[in-house]
Amino acid sequence: MRDTEEEGYVVQGTLDIWIGQHAFQVNTGDSFRIAREPFRWANRGNIDAVVVWVIAPPTY
Repeated sequence: MRDTEEEGYVVQGTLDIWIGQHAFQVNTGDSFRIAREPFRWANRGNIDAVVVWVIAPPTY
């Protein structure tokens, strides 16, 4: 878990994402938000998942 707020927009493919205790499958055109919660993700498809992922405040 990071002390950040994060948003993602799926440009291509499918991504499985777990945010807190909730599981989601996001597809091309979908978006998601993570606010100071534990999360993990997996690309289980045959196509690369391309996601625009924004993190605030920025951490590197």
